[in-house]
Amino acid sequence: METINLNSIKKDFVVEASQQTAFKVFTEKMDLWWPRTHHIGSADMTEMVVEPTVNGRWYSKHTDGQEANIGYVQKYEPYDLFVLVWQINGDFKCDPELVTEVVAEFIAEGPKTTRVKFEHKDMHKLGSGKTIESMDKGWGMILDLYKNIAEK
Repeated sequence: METINLNSIKKDFVVEASQQTAFKVFTEKMDLWWPRTHHIGSADMTEMVVEPTVNGRWYSKHTDGQEANIGYVQKYEPYDLFVLVWQINGDFKCDPELVTEVVAEFIAEGPKTTRVKFEHKDMHKLGSGKTIESMDKGWGMILDLYKNIAEK
């Protein structure tokens, strides 16, 4: 089930993995599932990095040696909640003044089944409905990649 509006993008799905595994793959192994095509760097992306601690950086590394900031970790509550601050504006440039939240909740439904409730909040700060619609599709594809890695 998904919802899109001008305020948030929501995704709700089940991962066939333990709550601990689902959380760790999302928070510690983003480089394994984040698509190399989705970045704001000026050169090809080589790595997606999230420092899994409160105020940890979220950024990408590139073939030209540069790093591109995406945001930072706002909440890190193993194995229940992970909140990132997204600081990429509607023109897909880093804006340190911009704060939108990417929230991922991990709810154990069984020993090897976890419900993930994902929401990218405050989308209205990014601009047009077309940007939001595009990002909704992008998040859907990215979260499918995450789910595939988490279930391995």
